[in-house]
Amino acid sequence: MISKKTLKSMLSFSENQPLAPSFILIYLVTWLVWHKQLFSHFISAEGGFLTKVVTALTSIEDNQFFVVFLISALLVLIRLVVNYLVFRSRALLNTADDDFTKARDAQLFSKNDDIANVVAILEKTKQQLAAMKVREQTAVAERNTAIKNLLNVQHELDEAKADIEMLNTVAAN
Repeated sequence: MISKKTLKSMLSFSENQPLAPSFILIYLVTWLVWHKQLFSHFISAEGGFLTKVVTALTSIEDNQFFVVFLISALLVLIRLVVNYLVFRSRALLNTADDDFTKARDAQLFSKNDDIANVVAILEKTKQQLAAMKVREQTAVAERNTAIKNLLNVQHELDEAKADIEMLNTVAAN
């Protein structure tokens, strides 16, 4: 298959070409080229202009209209094939652009699935974060309770030490 870049370069080349001549003009030019002896006899003939033209026309032994017609038809057919190839190339490039658009749309849909997956993961993370906050609050509450108990025990210990010291000083006196 021809690459997209090659197709684009062929299209730009063919679109920049001048318009092709009509069938009649192609036929006349082909007839003149096919019967080139017309010009050589016209130039080599002696006499006036009309004499030269008559001499040149009589030099054509066999006017081959059918061969010239076939060559002209072949040239027109080649021109039509080139125009058809240009048309098909343009259509192929347009469908390639459509395929790109469809692929991009498919990617958008797959991205939507990705987004849905990301949102689901975020929701799951949010739930885990809420559970973690609850665990953290219970841990903080337990720690505060333990600290309160420790402080109460230490306060009682300090009171007990103070009582013991008072009893020791009263007993010592």
